[in-house]
Amino acid sequence: MSMFEVGVMRSEEVEEVIHLEYDVLGVSPFVATSLLPVKKKVIVARVNDGIAGCATVCWNDRFEIASLAVKKEYRNAGIGAAIIEKCFEVARDLGFDSVWLETPENGPVEFYLSHGFCVESHVRNMYGNGVSGLKMVKHLS
Repeated sequence: MSMFEVGVMRSEEVEEVIHLEYDVLGVSPFVATSLLPVKKKVIVARVNDGIAGCATVCWNDRFEIASLAVKKEYRNAGIGAAIIEKCFEVARDLGFDSVWLETPENGPVEFYLSHGFCVESHVRNMYGNGVSGLKMVKHLS
């Protein structure tokens, strides 16, 4: 695989990010957070001329990762790890001391645990259809 670079989404990348989120997640948290009264950024990993992965982060009183998505063909190449580290950097730069996220209990929980997140709470039927979720937090040092 080619090298990748991680940075903040450019305006010309909006459509590609939305398509990536729909392809990987089935929804677009970027679009959903556009309707909320929060500040947000999208962190992207660029490979060659395209986006291999992205994370939508938003904040008001706390900093949250609303989504993290990596195209299947780019998984297990360090892209998700690089994106999440950039999210931590953005949170620190904004003065936050923790990062929050929610994930299905059958989602990438081990990935988040390996990056310093801990389970704050378990929410039954969080995603409907009997799918429970976890609220997770990472305290930045």
